[in-house]
Amino acid sequence: MISEINILDWIQGGKLSLPPAELRAIEIEPIGRAGPLADAIIEASWKDESLQFMVEVKKLATPKMLRQAIVMARDAASPPQTYPMVIVPYLSPDKLNELEAAGVSGLDLCGNGVLVVPGKMLILRSGQPNKFPQSAKLRNVYRGKNSLVARAFLLQPEFSQVKNIVSFLERLGGGVAFSTVSKVLKRLEEELVVSRQGNSIRLLQADVLLGNLAANYEPPDIMERYRGKCDLSEKEIIRRLALVGSAKDGKLIMTGASSGEKYAVSAGEPVVSLYTSLPPSELLAESGIDVKETERFGNLEILRTNDARVFFDPRFEDSLPFASPAQTYLELITGDKRQKDAADQVRRGILASLGKV
Repeated sequence: MISEINILDWIQGGKLSLPPAELRAIEIEPIGRAGPLADAIIEASWKDESLQFMVEVKKLATPKMLRQAIVMARDAASPPQTYPMVIVPYLSPDKLNELEAAGVSGLDLCGNGVLVVPGKMLILRSGQPNKFPQSAKLRNVYRGKNSLVARAFLLQPEFSQVKNIVSFLERLGGGVAFSTVSKVLKRLEEELVVSRQGNSIRLLQADVLLGNLAANYEPPDIMERYRGKCDLSEKEIIRRLALVGSAKDGKLIMTGASSGEKYAVSAGEPVVSLYTSLPPSELLAESGIDVKETERFGNLEILRTNDARVFFDPRFEDSLPFASPAQTYLELITGDKRQKDAADQVRRGILASLGKV
């Protein structure tokens, strides 16, 4: 990971670029100035204007760090002598827009940036790829088993201690180690998705959390897939298979796609699709269901997996095991248009349960 010292070396070496402006390092780690100190002073020249900027350097551009940098750059600057600027390894278009709206200039090491001085200069360049993809590590908190920590806040938006989150996850079938929960919380805090103050760990942005989960969702790994056709009703198929699963101490739950009808209108699937931890052949043999294996016109799909996400927070209705609202939303939002419409209904339901609608 690139450090703040590396960025200062980059500045001093004249490697910053934002055409058509010309950039020049004036001073690195300036001293002897009254007021808050800056990490560097650079000059930007364009046409007949030459302006100096007090620079705040950060090694990451998480929402929390970027907002801190904006405040610190503003405190260090003294317009019209100097103006505020932030320099980080990479600035996405959204972060460039945030800087422009705040009236603070920003540069990255990839060729993206915005120079914004009202009445004097406005240059914006974006679209250059991220050469320092630290953000990939941040997104991992929304993937795999780690994502269960984020999902916990969609069920209970506030916890008093980390250990309470650990026990909460365990009760709902998603055991995650204490150390992992702590690391995920740190990332979520950096992203300004949750806050930690005193004895409160609280969800701040439920809609952002849901969006991040959806953007980073990966389907579960399927170890075995069975598809067949039988003449029993959907409820009877699920009831019989669920009884066998329970008797054998296995896990069985409807997929999110098949659970849509519980949370949304017109979300039903013509195929009964289930996740299980047991071999499909074993389930079917014990259930007494007369089924013919076929890929054509099948109405039963059994997916064997050990992915904790799909079994987390099961919901029961008439003894039928439905997937959680979160799992249902994530599967539907990645489907066709009809499924996406249903996903929007599920999303509104999740937010409403948190008092966010």
